Amino acid sequence: MPKQTFFNLPNHKKERILQGAKEVFAGRHYSKVTIDAIVESADIPKGSFYQYFHNKDDLFKHMFKDIGSEKEQLLLEVARDSNESFSGLIIRMVSESSKFENRGQTMTALKDRFLRECPQGVKEEILAELMPSTMNLFERIIEMFISKGDFRNDIDITAAAFILTSATLNIEAYSSEEGFDYGQALIGICNTLELGLKKG
Repeated sequence: MPKQTFFNLPNHKKERILQGAKEVFAGRHYSKVTIDAIVESADIPKGSFYQYFHNKDDLFKHMFKDIGSEKEQLLLEVARDSNESFSGLIIRMVSESSKFENRGQTMTALKDRFLRECPQGVKEEILAELMPSTMNLFERIIEMFISKGDFRNDIDITAAAFILTSATLNIEAYSSEEGFDYGQALIGICNTLELGLKKG
């Protein structure tokens, strides 16, 4: 987690540092990213970097948390404007999430760095932070369907959100069969969950 001095910065400076970091991480192998390259891209003194972050792993984790918050806001807007069934909405949210993660070369490269190059410990810490925020998002979606009267109000919202979060974050574990249609698998999971949550 960044140091408090980073959070005390004006928003435009925080954004400049994160944007500079995104460009550097997107442009080279994770192991080749240096603090010198980051501070040059972000246009800050090298000493300032260590006032804001412990190391480049700390910055990378915060950068992904920031990207995750932006994506969560986008998905909440998708949910608020939707008249779809629960399953239809979840599938569309997964599709919009994929579009968000693959928009432009920088985002595609950052996703690749995360999946293939960042140290396993860093990846695990990012995923550990992603799980509760994703669960919270799905809890809010389920609560929307309860308030509309589509779902029973006696369900365990946290358990349902956990099932959905586990399915969406780990859908590749569903099958190792070559050419397997993970989209169809996710639709099946959503439909099964929706049947259990619906009234009547």
